[in-house]
Amino acid sequence: MKKFKLITALLALSFLLTSSIYSQPTGNGATDVYNNASYLSQSTPGEMNAGQSYGVSVSMKNTGRSIWKQGNYSLKLVNVTEATAKTWSVSSVNVNSTVSPGNEVVFNFTIIAPVEGSYNMQWQMADGNAFFGEPSMTVPIRVIGLTPPVVSDAISNNSQFVSQQVPDYMDAGQTYDVIVIMKNTGNTTWNPGESRLKISTKGADNTGNWLVANVELSGPVYSGSNVTFSFKVTAPDKSGHYNFQCQVARDEKFFGEPSTNVVVKVD
Repeated sequence: MKKFKLITALLALSFLLTSSIYSQPTGNGATDVYNNASYLSQSTPGEMNAGQSYGVSVSMKNTGRSIWKQGNYSLKLVNVTEATAKTWSVSSVNVNSTVSPGNEVVFNFTIIAPVEGSYNMQWQMADGNAFFGEPSMTVPIRVIGLTPPVVSDAISNNSQFVSQQVPDYMDAGQTYDVIVIMKNTGNTTWNPGESRLKISTKGADNTGNWLVANVELSGPVYSGSNVTFSFKVTAPDKSGHYNFQCQVARDEKFFGEPSTNVVVKVD
């Protein structure tokens, strides 16, 4: 009888140990993931001159359980072929400080435009060489010759709306990706800290219901150049129809052509 109880106890202990081992997060889609990241926003010039340097900014949030430490964790270019060929001169950017779970990190770095052509740029967090988490949105980039376009009869601060991707249907309180492309048609350079993209819906009392992080420039946008603003927007908590429109602002004052107004249905 004692022998039987001992065997039963050992089997129970073995089961508990096995269950504990297999119930640990795997990092491959489990709810409690060790390495995980959420993409927040980025700023990348949509048009570049070959051989010239440009600033890029990508914001990520640590949504896993691991602590991102300098030397181990980095932001990497998703296109392995371009990374290997050093197409953009930079393919990996280390975290510049320790990033604990729940905290955000902004990667600001400079790239050099490659030879003339059309490209797509996308970034993702990596632990060593292992990618993880949500990648940034893909940004289309057009690289042209070294001679910048000539802008004549331009006013100091001016912009032209090029295109956008905005969902016209959203679930209340949910977050969605938005892309807005603007062109600098003035004769001044848009500089980080001075110019940014802002929600500009006019004549509507629901403007303040949109939750949007600051959409900052990562580097200068020269006259005649395009810039792609890629960011996340959170839908209002109440159902209804809402106007969504963006415009470039300098020192908190709107200027230039706003984006086409999108009427978003929120349920």
